[in-house]
Amino acid sequence: MRDTSGGVTRWRRSVVLAAPAGLAVAGMAAAMLQGALAANLSLTNVPFTLSSKTVAAPGGIAAALTTVDTGKNTTATSVGIPKAGLDGICVHAAQKIGLPVVGDLGTWSLNISAPEAKTPLTTGELASGKGLQANKLVLDAQAVKAAQAKLNASESSPNVIGAAADSPNMRGAGIKDGVPGQFGLDATGGLTDIRRLHADANGATLSGTITLPDLTIGLAHGDKSC
Repeated sequence: MRDTSGGVTRWRRSVVLAAPAGLAVAGMAAAMLQGALAANLSLTNVPFTLSSKTVAAPGGIAAALTTVDTGKNTTATSVGIPKAGLDGICVHAAQKIGLPVVGDLGTWSLNISAPEAKTPLTTGELASGKGLQANKLVLDAQAVKAAQAKLNASESSPNVIGAAADSPNMRGAGIKDGVPGQFGLDATGGLTDIRRLHADANGATLSGTITLPDLTIGLAHGDKSC
């Protein structure tokens, strides 16, 4: 008689091992529906990080202090990018998951990513449409860091530190809620080139289109980034 116990044992074991992950996925889905997780890049009360190897913004960038509602009024920097080409991206959010009856399932991560090009893309290639393309991207961030940033300008369109947060250039970059007289940075006069971008954000809005080559959306147990 054929012994089938091995197959039965493996099946039962796989069910036991898969159960926590399945419950965690259900918990993450519930969190998304409640607007508690920054899965859709809209403003939420769950911080996330956004990073990219290289960012080229042909129309420059703008930044202004703003107040965002994350359950508590928090001061953040709104960074507006009218158009951006990115060589790779990683959006990472981590959250503790708990379900009724089951209890605490620990920390789980949601990662949204598109890989860097095998051959690094130049600023010119990104500006001309290669790589990941995003239009009208606004980040509400606690910190925006870069290994190197070059903000180009011209005599007719200089970079202005201390620009009015409600100026036409700021609004054109996507910052719609700039307070009159509030401090801003207007660097929309030329191409902005950013290397190794890392933003600690409360949220982001994207009012234009976004193109993501080789998009991956995945869950991971623990606080694990892309």
